[in-house]
Amino acid sequence: MKTMKKYIFMAVAGMLALSSCSNDDNDVQNTQNAPRQMTFTAGFGDEAQTRAALDGSTKKVSFETGDDISILSANNTNTKFSTTEDGASVTFTGTATADSKFYSVYPYTDGLTLAPSTGIISGVEIPMSQFDAAGSTCGWDERAPIAYATTDDTNLQFHNACALLKITNDKGDAILIEVGCNEALTGKFSLNTSNGALTGIKTERSASVESVPLNKTIYIAIAPGTKTGFMATWLGKDYSYAAKEKSSFTFEAGKIYDLGNTSAW
Repeated sequence: MKTMKKYIFMAVAGMLALSSCSNDDNDVQNTQNAPRQMTFTAGFGDEAQTRAALDGSTKKVSFETGDDISILSANNTNTKFSTTEDGASVTFTGTATADSKFYSVYPYTDGLTLAPSTGIISGVEIPMSQFDAAGSTCGWDERAPIAYATTDDTNLQFHNACALLKITNDKGDAILIEVGCNEALTGKFSLNTSNGALTGIKTERSASVESVPLNKTIYIAIAPGTKTGFMATWLGKDYSYAAKEKSSFTFEAGKIYDLGNTSAW
């Protein structure tokens, strides 16, 4: 009887020991998976000029203090990371869970979702009305030009997903400058991070900037691709009208296309 009690005691003690080890393992695992402050170093991996700050003389690309990016991964939903630096290479800080691969979109956008198995991010948006372009120093709406990056560590090299249309308004104060075609230019898209391809979810066939002053150069972000029936229009405050047409035009991501001076349209 004593022997039996001894065996029972040893069995219980063993179970408690195993339970203790299991709890320790869980504690380590939970600590590893807990959200923590992280820092990503970001720059641009291509020479394209479509970025948040554009210097008209040097075409230098750079980030600015207050810029935000989205960070996503298998373990992280859309998370905002911010920078307090200016420059071509800056650090973005936020809180996230450790993971083997991260995906990022500039600028930060609410509602992004990631399919980790394909690397496709849904919900990126090129706004149809890019109103900030008329008053911004750089000449574009900073919400508009989309860039993306992936990393296995914490170094992000962004690539541009949009093309930019450059327009110099020397014809007069404009109520509206608009571009349009038969295909998707703006709206919501899914973004394939392996090749930068944009696939339309809910799209528009135009993009516009309102209240563009005389002698202002603006940049309109659009989805790349071949566009048919392409037309750029200028509407003056006296309701005068001018247009630039092209039957077909192919726009590539990360490039700026100069549509010239509105006085020549």
